[in-house]
Amino acid sequence: MKGRLWLILGAVVGIAVAAGRLPYLAGAGRSLAETAERLVGSGANRLIRDAASAGGSRRLVLGLSGVVAATVPGLTALAMVAAARGSLRLRAVVALLIVALGATSFVYQAHGKATGTLLLALAVAGLAVTLTGPLVAAPLTALAALIGAEFLPGLLTSDRTVTQASVNDLHVAVFNHPGTPKALQIAVLVLAAIPFAVAARLIFRR
Repeated sequence: MKGRLWLILGAVVGIAVAAGRLPYLAGAGRSLAETAERLVGSGANRLIRDAASAGGSRRLVLGLSGVVAATVPGLTALAMVAAARGSLRLRAVVALLIVALGATSFVYQAHGKATGTLLLALAVAGLAVTLTGPLVAAPLTALAALIGAEFLPGLLTSDRTVTQASVNDLHVAVFNHPGTPKALQIAVLVLAAIPFAVAARLIFRR
């Protein structure tokens, strides 16, 4: 299977898990996504406390933390997709290096041993090329898609308190009182979707 197809397959699996189409993985997938969101929220709160203790403007810090909380999940997914694409490109280099290492054995070893070493190197190189897609690229893309499919809809769902925190922080920063109006939710959704859109473009780009 071509490398790009592994990326697409991983994205489909991630979305399917988020949608509950894979029931044995749905709960674990949702828990993983929520854990990532909580880590982002904790980081934003730490930023607020540190900036406040240093005398920074509370509204400014809340605005920055809201932007960070909204964009970090997408940037994380983008990094995963970039790593997945990089692994597919690197596998050919790794395979060539392994084969080259096996070939150099003819210089240092007897012909019979060198032949066996080369055959082993060819087998390992073949495994490196074959398994990189399903064991590295596809899981990374699946995690990226899972984060996106869990995080983005949560920005428009009032009962998802973790993802709504970034909307509320931005509302306090702009209007100086709490709130999660639909217009601001949509604006934050567009902001949060930008890195996910770039990640999706990487998945489908040749």
